[in-house]
Amino acid sequence: MTLRRVLLLGAVLAPPLGGCAANLDLGILYAAPGKYDYLRCEDLTPRLVAGLTREKQLVELMNRANRDVAGPIVSVVSYSADLAQVRADIKILRQAAADKKCGSIEPPEAKPETKPAETKPGQKPR
Repeated sequence: MTLRRVLLLGAVLAPPLGGCAANLDLGILYAAPGKYDYLRCEDLTPRLVAGLTREKQLVELMNRANRDVAGPIVSVVSYSADLAQVRADIKILRQAAADKKCGSIEPPEAKPETKPAETKPGQKPR
């Protein structure tokens, strides 16, 4: 086979195979199945809250890094493995809760914080 044919074959097969690879859930490779099987239902919620908090933090860090010119590279190198790990843990936690029939372990929605009314210097707060 000539180099020209190999390149042509690669160019023809790359898009369809790349589309299949994009649908794979490779994050599950980061989680150990059964990791949370021995925890009680009430112990799963705090771990889920911690995981969701960490996921939000990593997404914010990635978004902040993406503002810079080299940001996407920094984001992938620094945070993508951690984010995949956290998302896999969250998935395993939810699966463990479903297997144990714990009901919902989702944290209650955070209430929006209300800011106190602003006062001018010398003015009494209401």
